[in-house]
Amino acid sequence: MELTLVSYNIHSGIGTDGRFDLERVGAVLREVNADIVALQEVGDFRAVTPREDQPEHLADMLGLHMAFGPNVVRNGRRYGNAILSRLPILKSKNYDLSVGRREPRGALRCDLDLGGGTQLHVFSLHLGLRMSERRRQEALLLSSDILREAARKDPLVVCGDFNYLGNGAVPSLVRKAIHDAALELRAPARTYPTRMPLLRLDRIYVDAGVRPLEIHPHRTELSRVASDHLPLVMRLEAPIAVETPLSPPVQLIG
Repeated sequence: MELTLVSYNIHSGIGTDGRFDLERVGAVLREVNADIVALQEVGDFRAVTPREDQPEHLADMLGLHMAFGPNVVRNGRRYGNAILSRLPILKSKNYDLSVGRREPRGALRCDLDLGGGTQLHVFSLHLGLRMSERRRQEALLLSSDILREAARKDPLVVCGDFNYLGNGAVPSLVRKAIHDAALELRAPARTYPTRMPLLRLDRIYVDAGVRPLEIHPHRTELSRVASDHLPLVMRLEAPIAVETPLSPPVQLIG
């Protein structure tokens, strides 16, 4: 079975024109039509946008299962990472990647049902702006408490906004047997800023259980304005096809 996955920093639904428009973000995701949607910067704890239910609204808009991992909760306003999926979500867990007094960060893990007893473990994460902060977060991510906690007999995808300014590999991740899909496919995958993408802030890593087939930034008139990041889209080959009908969408908040 082939699946499409997208990693997308939606910038709280605020576009490059300064307008909040979550419907526009939803329209971009409809253009992509992915089976798995990994989102970053979902929600708004500073109360500069009118919606407090951004992940729920996007899931309802697209008719997908949803899990949300808030990294900041303030006065009822939440902010963090989300995963939307056509595949049933068997389990979700949010991991704290915060460092000191820097902005709270996290990684959301979802175990998706591929059928036949096989799961796909998907992580959506957002790392910090400083190099020293990211190095500590990468160490946390690679610890036994996070990546190794997933049942490694099943395939693994780690994606999100790494805030890594170089266009090459993130060395610490490459040494741990997960591979940068864009480098593996020798594909251009620069996603930031949208008007003139120069940087590969957004990345998708896979382990040996996932075969990436194609990866590209989604560049359309709409995606250039909906957020300051372009969506990064990967087509992949999953090991086992889904053999049973999907259950109705459910929402997991954690």
